[in-house]
Amino acid sequence: MSSSTTSPKAMSSHPTFDLHSTFKVEYSPSHITKYISRRTGLQLVIINQPSPLVTGYFTLATECPDDSGVPHTLEHLIFMGSKKYPYKGLLDTLGNVAYSNTNAWTATDQTVYTLTTSGWEGFGLLLPVYLDHLINPTLTDEACYTEVYHVDGEGEEKGVVFSEMSGIERQSWFVSGLESQRAVYHENSGYSSETGGLVENLRVLTNEKIREFHKQFYRAENLCIVVSGAVNETEFLKIMSDFDSELPDKDVNFKRPFVDSEYQINPLTETIVKEVQFAEKDEEFGELSLTWVGPSHSEWVNDLAVSLLLEYLCESSISLLTKGLIEIEEPLGSDLEFNTDDYTFTMPHITVNNVPTEKLHETKDRLLELLKEHCDVKKFNLQQMREVIENSKTKLIFAVEKSPEILTDYAITDFIYGSLEKKSIENLRTLGDYNAIAGWTVEQWVDLMKTYFIDNHPAIVIAAPSKDLYKANKAVDKKIKQDRLDKLGEEGLEDLKKKLSHAQEKNDAPIPEEILNQFTKPSPSNIELIKTQTIAVGLNNSTVNDPADPVTAQLLKDTPADFPLYVNYDHFESQFISVDILLSSHVIPESLLPYFELYQELFNLSMNVNGEYIDYETIVKQIQNDTVLTGLYAGFDNQFSETITLKIQALKSNYVKVVEWIGKVMYDTVWEESRVKVLIERVLNSLPSLKRDGSSMLSSLQTRHCFGKRSLHKARDFIESEGFYRGLLEKLEAGEFEQIKAELEQFRAALFQLSNFRIVIAGDLTTQDSPISTWSTHFLPRVPKSAGSSVELQPIPRSNQVFTPLGKTLSNQAKIISSPTATATYLIASTCTPTTYRTKDSVSLAVASSYLQAVEGPFWRGIRGTGLAYGANISRNVEFGRLSFDVYRGADAKGAFEVAKKIIDDIVVSGGVDDALFQGAVSSLISGIANSESNSFASAAAKFNDVVLKGRGDDYNQWFMKELESITKEDMVNSLKADFQGLFQAHKSAVFICCHPEKVSELSTFLESEGYAVEVEEATVGKDDDEEEYDDDEEEEEGDYDEDDDDDEEEETDSEDYSSDEEE
Repeated sequence: MSSSTTSPKAMSSHPTFDLHSTFKVEYSPSHITKYISRRTGLQLVIINQPSPLVTGYFTLATECPDDSGVPHTLEHLIFMGSKKYPYKGLLDTLGNVAYSNTNAWTATDQTVYTLTTSGWEGFGLLLPVYLDHLINPTLTDEACYTEVYHVDGEGEEKGVVFSEMSGIERQSWFVSGLESQRAVYHENSGYSSETGGLVENLRVLTNEKIREFHKQFYRAENLCIVVSGAVNETEFLKIMSDFDSELPDKDVNFKRPFVDSEYQINPLTETIVKEVQFAEKDEEFGELSLTWVGPSHSEWVNDLAVSLLLEYLCESSISLLTKGLIEIEEPLGSDLEFNTDDYTFTMPHITVNNVPTEKLHETKDRLLELLKEHCDVKKFNLQQMREVIENSKTKLIFAVEKSPEILTDYAITDFIYGSLEKKSIENLRTLGDYNAIAGWTVEQWVDLMKTYFIDNHPAIVIAAPSKDLYKANKAVDKKIKQDRLDKLGEEGLEDLKKKLSHAQEKNDAPIPEEILNQFTKPSPSNIELIKTQTIAVGLNNSTVNDPADPVTAQLLKDTPADFPLYVNYDHFESQFISVDILLSSHVIPESLLPYFELYQELFNLSMNVNGEYIDYETIVKQIQNDTVLTGLYAGFDNQFSETITLKIQALKSNYVKVVEWIGKVMYDTVWEESRVKVLIERVLNSLPSLKRDGSSMLSSLQTRHCFGKRSLHKARDFIESEGFYRGLLEKLEAGEFEQIKAELEQFRAALFQLSNFRIVIAGDLTTQDSPISTWSTHFLPRVPKSAGSSVELQPIPRSNQVFTPLGKTLSNQAKIISSPTATATYLIASTCTPTTYRTKDSVSLAVASSYLQAVEGPFWRGIRGTGLAYGANISRNVEFGRLSFDVYRGADAKGAFEVAKKIIDDIVVSGGVDDALFQGAVSSLISGIANSESNSFASAAAKFNDVVLKGRGDDYNQWFMKELESITKEDMVNSLKADFQGLFQAHKSAVFICCHPEKVSELSTFLESEGYAVEVEEATVGKDDDEEEYDDDEEEEEGDYDEDDDDDEEEETDSEDYSSDEEE
């Protein structure tokens, strides 16, 4: 990897910046340097670490005393153009070409803009343009009108920010969180405000107020540029010097947000209990949250200690609160969440999710009671606490080895709250705080717990679902809309239609070619992808070994004769080792597949080891001490959903223990009735929150109709398996546990056959005395004779083997599930495509997908930009043989479907392809490879996917990037005609929709007119399947309100920050 060739010492005499700190991080491959402009106060932090990615975090401390949403709306408007570059989408258009992604988030105390590029060259190209957008945005009235709030010609409320916030404002977590903020902080404190903006305030927010906020906070002395990865420090400082020269002198009277605020955080003088309601038809489950005021940010040791104490109390199945509230018969919740807000004071939070509504107060009392009982030197488990510390430290080291993101987070927090005089960023140099805390006595821990969790008063929020509030909100929303229509009339609506059209025309002014031509496209040859060395051992013949290589020779020498296991090893330098056992689900009897949910708890069960019974608490504790991550998952690397992966990651010094644990969890675990009952009840308690989520409901609908009974993917579906688990609970209550246990053992015997093992190892085995023979001495002796021989491996299961007839043809049918809690509409249209990888057509299809969904591309402007939906994307899954168009949070799904169809048809007919977008589509595919393989562990997993699972060769990335060079616009248009037009033709596609009951008629009629046979089903909302109907407007279900839409069909991620740009 390339990195800075300029030593920190040489930069100590820089003409613009003073060197504040420079040091090597002792526990990671990172070097951190901090500079401060002596004239403007601008701060720079460089975290130099080998990586194919360079990421910038442009951080501003932003304090807003009200719920206007000014910080959030400004974040969106920054991307609408700058004084030098007054064109909407220029940043993203250049980013597409320069192997880059832009994004941003707004949190309570910060607004952060991000730039991630593959390699330094693209980063250096975009950095000055991005910074000009930050400091000199256009902030036009037209941009504010379309991006923040407006009413369209149909009388509907629109605006990207308005749609985002109206979609979450009534969710339980939002209602509870806001109430907690109000309870803890002063009413005039920025910490008490909803920086995203409440709907009622967004309606009246003015652009002038946004401009004033920009003037107040977007200034050099309140800006820190944090850059991580393989940074060219000399070039970076040159760019920043040029930028700094255009900034005004720092204001010596500038007050740091929050740090110098009039309204500081104060400990609560009494326990506050707030009861709130959230609108929900299903009144079965609510949630409970507690917040305390912890130590000051400057108390670094206590700050860390409180965070670790939260882990001790909550993190695992043997933690005090989890064990006392969740891991019990008749659980008081489905799970615990815990975190801290790192403000001027550390703010610990604990949330209990899916609490039975009638037990909300009981849960509160029991939680406080458990804390009080445990705050005793005789009951506090010092050994367990020290194990938590060691485990947390090891996880931190592993995380920073893979990515500098944790260091980046600290640098951001340090900028907002840290002390320049005390050089607080240098706390990152060592893990001294961990080492100091590790020596604490039990009296010190009990004193800390007493200080911050017992004597210290919490703010408690009890959030209960309300059917009546659900109905009341409908009536209010309906009246607001009707009053608006009555006030506007036909003439007013027509005026608004013209006003919106004018604003869109001005916002969408084309970017002149001469501006785009100023920027030279970086060379893809400068992007350095991570490489690992693969060695095949035992039954593995997928890689040709080089016996002359010393690492290969070491492993082959240690391989016993007739070694009966398949091992795929990827070697690279690391302090850690990752071991995956890849298994086929097709060996499991079909009727037993739903038991998979229970088997995911395999690492949390008691064991019989060599005739000795060991309870699950002892097992969990031992596993935590020996590993950093364990689990049993569906799929491998978020793909191949019919496979099962047993995974353990650990320090490489614990490699032998890892091998032993694999054998123990497979063959020594014990299914006990009390434990099984707890696990079943936890599964059932988690269902209401899943049913409230539109994306989850849509995914379930498609899965249940496209995958057959033989499919693990279908068996895992929460709606498909609900009846199975309710049946298991009835069997337990009827005294039929032995039957359940027998079936669980049948599942084990089928899954853990030697012929079903593919062992995938990544990391560094060169320090091991017996890297391969360890499996013969520490694993194979545990394998029962009934596990058979591994002479012939089970084939890797393929999804297309378990499709239903509809899943195979994807034609003529439309399935709709109506959900009363769905406000927006979620839609997927899917068509069949080839399952081949190394063809020109497959590359053309990838380019076409990238082109359509590019930021500021056709779908972005035609669907998101016009308010039809919050997001519209194309996803392709070659393994499934499926191409999909999806609408996320659709306000008008029918309109989005029609516009997408027209966009594709128009390109096919005209052949018109925008050159900059086409080049950007190609570049974004290349950057996607670097993003997905940003560390050695990810690269090793991707290589195994390529070589073994997909069979497309270890040189696939190189082949793909070279093939991209030959793809023409005509090739892309041909792909749109051959593959994409079928997405909107009934005889070539199937459509799946989750929507509110009110939308069913409109969508059904439309799809029938398009030639689809429509089938509608109704979602159940609770175990009593309440059928009561409600009217009109809907409450938005909880979902991902971060604007990064993930195209991966196997996995979705949620974020609690607001962000303004969507990445492909």
